[in-house]
Amino acid sequence: VIIQSFEPTSIQRMSKLVRNPLAVLLSGAGSRPWDFVETGDPRTTADLVTPRGLKEIASYAQGIGPTLDLVVPKDSAGRLTEPTTLVRDAHRAGLVLHPYTMRNENPFLPAEFRKGGDPDAYGDAFGAFRAYFATGIDGIFTDNPDTGVLAREDFVNG
Repeated sequence: VIIQSFEPTSIQRMSKLVRNPLAVLLSGAGSRPWDFVETGDPRTTADLVTPRGLKEIASYAQGIGPTLDLVVPKDSAGRLTEPTTLVRDAHRAGLVLHPYTMRNENPFLPAEFRKGGDPDAYGDAFGAFRAYFATGIDGIFTDNPDTGVLAREDFVNG
């Protein structure tokens, strides 16, 4: 069981109480964890995903769960751009990385993986999963684990 929280100080406290793997969930780059807001800590998620911020997280957690956009941003048309250095930087800090959340439906996929205009229709989720797996992530949150497992097997087996 991995214990996760959007509040880094909660994970810091848990690191002294349990032996379970711990992960800090990270929202968008401009957001601030609520515990930071409450204590007046001015840092944002953008600060936490720097090599320095990741090194600090690694002192009390084993992983991070960032939004998918922190791994591969999208352009104004909703298409994937070049991956950030987050995967590399997290691994260098000794952290595993499992971004969130992949879904099969068109509105939740990058634009290049959508099929047709029906928002309830499934797009090319396999293609999107492959694009994220290619960044070197260690896992991924998904609302469609059946698709995720098959896409991972397909990616690993070429």
